[in-house]
Amino acid sequence: MSGTMEESLPMRELSIVRAQMRNREREAKLQDLVMEQLHGLGNETRVYRAVGKIFEDILSSAQTKRDQALDENKMLSKKCIFYEKESEEAQTHLNDLVNTIAHRNAEASA
Repeated sequence: MSGTMEESLPMRELSIVRAQMRNREREAKLQDLVMEQLHGLGNETRVYRAVGKIFEDILSSAQTKRDQALDENKMLSKKCIFYEKESEEAQTHLNDLVNTIAHRNAEASA
């Protein structure tokens, strides 16, 4: 029973990482759209957002958020590759175990 849980862990982690990657991709696309819209206003136009008692330049904030999302996505991509390998190894071990049991059962019945 514990072997089954251990083998499903990489698959669970892989699905979590893939969901996180989709979220980061979505965030990067959203920030690209914001930047595209702001560039349409012209280079001289500045748009600010109130953050507490200060004002934040929305364009630079969008660039920073997009860059962070892309960097996080690169890191998550590496994690995804790791968990894919882990999952493949777990599947291989499971197949080996099933084949060994089937072989032993065949020997016992012969």
